[in-house]
Amino acid sequence: MRIVMDAAGDIPPALAEELNISIIPVNIMFGTEEFLSGIDIDHTAFYRKVEEVDDHNFPKTSQPTPYQFEELYKQIIAEGEDEILTITVSEKLSGTYASAVAAARALEGQATFHLFDSQAGAAVQGLMVVEAARMARDGADIDAIMKRITEMRSNFSVYFLIDTLEYAVKGGRVSSLRGAMANLLNIKPIMTLDDGLIVEAGKVRTYKKALDYIVNATVRDMGDRPIKLAVMHAGKPEAGQALLEKARPLLNASEELFMEMAIAVAINLGPGALGLVAMPE
Repeated sequence: MRIVMDAAGDIPPALAEELNISIIPVNIMFGTEEFLSGIDIDHTAFYRKVEEVDDHNFPKTSQPTPYQFEELYKQIIAEGEDEILTITVSEKLSGTYASAVAAARALEGQATFHLFDSQAGAAVQGLMVVEAARMARDGADIDAIMKRITEMRSNFSVYFLIDTLEYAVKGGRVSSLRGAMANLLNIKPIMTLDDGLIVEAGKVRTYKKALDYIVNATVRDMGDRPIKLAVMHAGKPEAGQALLEKARPLLNASEELFMEMAIAVAINLGPGALGLVAMPE
């Protein structure tokens, strides 16, 4: 069985390679320039380009098309796989799930396709993908895998710190009026996921208080249960490492993942954003 995810999910590249996870890129646009995330634009190039953008070429994303999914599925089938599980970003945030459904229907009979809406993205989606890939490698059947990732979908904790509101405002995550007021007051919004949507979890006045907020909220959600812990950063590895060091002694993590935030997520949350994800074992 091959596990497929879209590039709105976060997973360390070495782990994706180890588990033979196939990643379909998200389309990234800077005005009339178009790129495929992870293919012809990487994180370094992305953050270099965002330093030069203005209103006419502000970055945007669009989901993989059914054709792009079909081409990936055909490649996987040609490699000898006849069962494919695709775990996508939340259907409420993107049309990616619909594209995967259309591609699976177009290739009906050529393989067995399973589709799963993570109702999330970023490292929440990534942790589900890693779990599914490990279970498939160890011989679990699709029923066991679907049961496990469905449990994961109902029991995660995730908080994002937005450092600059420009991207959240232009991406429609925060209204322009609220963004202007927050910038004026030096407010740092904290976002989370609720029922597949990005929503505000709280707001604080300083960066330090924002870090404390997301760590304390995660501890409140998870208690002392054994968890998998993931930290994401949008172009600020030193800030991500500081967040990990703050969270580590307060949580019972059996595994830690540290990664750059998916470009598709960073476009909506902005450079400097941080994320903390916890998933019960």
